[in-house]
Amino acid sequence: MTTVPTTTSGQDAMRPTASGMRRMGERLRHGLGLIGPRHGRHGLPLQQLDTLALPIGDDGVVAGVDAEGQPAVLGINRPTPYDVVLIGGLWTAQVLALRTAATGARVAVETGRPQAWMQMVHAMGGGQNGLAVYEVGRVPPQGASAGTPVLVVRDCGMRPPRGRVVSGPWQSVLTLLPYLSPVAPRLLRQARLTGIQRVSPDEAAELGRTMGLSRTEVESLPGLPDGVTLWCTDRDRQYVMTQPTDAEIGLLGTPRRMD
Repeated sequence: MTTVPTTTSGQDAMRPTASGMRRMGERLRHGLGLIGPRHGRHGLPLQQLDTLALPIGDDGVVAGVDAEGQPAVLGINRPTPYDVVLIGGLWTAQVLALRTAATGARVAVETGRPQAWMQMVHAMGGGQNGLAVYEVGRVPPQGASAGTPVLVVRDCGMRPPRGRVVSGPWQSVLTLLPYLSPVAPRLLRQARLTGIQRVSPDEAAELGRTMGLSRTEVESLPGLPDGVTLWCTDRDRQYVMTQPTDAEIGLLGTPRRMD
């Protein structure tokens, strides 16, 4: 009688043995995955660890360059409420709005002079591509989220009314004041960031008292060039020069304090 040898199917051949299963389970318990290609380890002496640093700073909107010529970045898109006051010109507010929209955020402009913003709206696709303009008091809820952060720009003159849409998670509010006014102290108290452009000596003195500016900073404010802003937080002060790109000059013109 002829004996026919038994063959092992391909499926059976691929089935791991009990000892192989134990070894695989041991690797997984220690945080190891499947066995991959064997390569030599890459080692780096501790003294060379700093060479791995990447040349990037905070993320956000590039407002310009500081006194050392380094990029000055405003972290506008935040998971917490963030109020910004800019005592300055429309040009700077529009550049910040344009650059914020370029980061992927939506920009809602509340303004009493919509014609001053229409050129930007048309350039960005008629309001369908990140920037929309509303009358004062008519800004609808924006539905801000981590995926779609929002900047509300309030260009409502010297005495902006209390806004219906306020700052919140992923929704910052930038209020533009052309000059100081009776409502300025309230806005400055609630702001986490304040930008000051060229103002009169009397306004500079008032800001110095309100914000605790140094004598040197107060004396510098009446002579600030166009495009230069003193950005202030509770602890930090930084002069920033906004340098427009060619595209921004073509759309908005050159830096200017007066509108």
